[in-house]
Amino acid sequence: MPKEYILTMTADNRTGILSAVTKAIAELGGDLREASQTVVRGYFTMIFSIEFPDKIEESVIRDHLQDTCRPFDIEISLRDPTVHLSAYNAAKVETKPYRLRLGGRNEPGALRKLSQIMSLHGIDITGMHALRTAEGAGFEMVMRLAMPSTCNVDGLLNELTAAGRDFEVTVDITEFIE
Repeated sequence: MPKEYILTMTADNRTGILSAVTKAIAELGGDLREASQTVVRGYFTMIFSIEFPDKIEESVIRDHLQDTCRPFDIEISLRDPTVHLSAYNAAKVETKPYRLRLGGRNEPGALRKLSQIMSLHGIDITGMHALRTAEGAGFEMVMRLAMPSTCNVDGLLNELTAAGRDFEVTVDITEFIE
């Protein structure tokens, strides 16, 4: 039975990284299950869910990946999700996916204030993309949320809108259809 690991990597962005890392994964018989990559201001981060044959020890996987990543100066982390996420998964509640779109003045504290409200409602931010607008005075953000089924969407929208007024933030929440 295969064993799943979560691999995260961070480094300066340059060509050839994905090719080298996926080659190393294939050399160990790994199967890439899920992947995400983001580049921000010349820095990239990748996160993979990978299944490796259970006969391969974690230290062998880690050493092989570190050897592969060394020429690219990539920082890696290899984690066993059954160890690190057991408490998180035990506490999971039934959720529904939503998309939250935000836009407004780019000022310190806006995201802190809005994310605090979501946290108090038990909302998990499962994806996020944000950037400054061209003129730099504003921002646009899209978040994917896992909202508890018990959460009142209209009430949340009203809370976020009220909290965002100081930053001229507009808020839109829609159910995310997968």
